[in-house]
Amino acid sequence: MLFLLLLVYATSVVAQTDLYNRYSGRTDVRVASVTNFTLDTGITADVTLLEAIDDQSWQWLCSTFGLATPTKEQEQQIADGWDVTMFTQRSRQDPTKPAPVVDEHIDQNNSCYLGVSYLSRTVYIFCCSTEKQSDVIIAYLIRKMSSVRNQ
Repeated sequence: MLFLLLLVYATSVVAQTDLYNRYSGRTDVRVASVTNFTLDTGITADVTLLEAIDDQSWQWLCSTFGLATPTKEQEQQIADGWDVTMFTQRSRQDPTKPAPVVDEHIDQNNSCYLGVSYLSRTVYIFCCSTEKQSDVIIAYLIRKMSSVRNQ
């Protein structure tokens, strides 16, 4: 059992490092990798952040990750300082691709969660290794989806 836990942890760390390395060489996107980001009491996850530094890099992030274009109403909310967010599941090995499906169900072991803040022009890639982490990440991202005015 301990071996399986160590294997899952090692896989998560490798995935996080690979994500960071994949994008860290770009000069038009700020890249950060946070290990053990606290989501809830005692629940952490690894997250890679990609933040656009200008309009062109934001367009690149939107295109690369296939992000939805905000509606006119959402564009106005962003202009007024309100955040517009979304999240989805994606492939852990390549978050630009859809989450893998096995027997008509998303393969939780090989997927990650992609969150987007349109106001800060940031993509968050959450990697988790347990069902509890997944549940907390989903709840966290849903809370983020509620409109909050940027102070």
